[in-house]
Amino acid sequence: MADKMINLGVLAQDGRVRNLSGKERGVAAREALSIDKLDRESGVVNVVVPDYLDAISPSYFQGLFSQSIARLHGRERFLEKYHFQASDQIKQWIDIGIRNATSSRAPLI
Repeated sequence: MADKMINLGVLAQDGRVRNLSGKERGVAAREALSIDKLDRESGVVNVVVPDYLDAISPSYFQGLFSQSIARLHGRERFLEKYHFQASDQIKQWIDIGIRNATSSRAPLI
């Protein structure tokens, strides 16, 4: 089965938005991108984060992916399925989002 791709540039309106923030917006993006369906399908999902995005807030990331992290039983299996093509700066934001989503104080669903 071919890998699937999510391009976050669509959410950033192809460069008009430079920061993705807000848990509610992340939840809405999750629905728009059919991530629940991707979680259930086999194969890798490549997540492309364009260079013009300066930040993805941890709260946005949690809205977008915390259910996936829970469904896939944690960080390691989540990162086996979802491969992020992003700048080092964005990868730091992603790491914080994953850490927050897997902490005991953050509700996963």
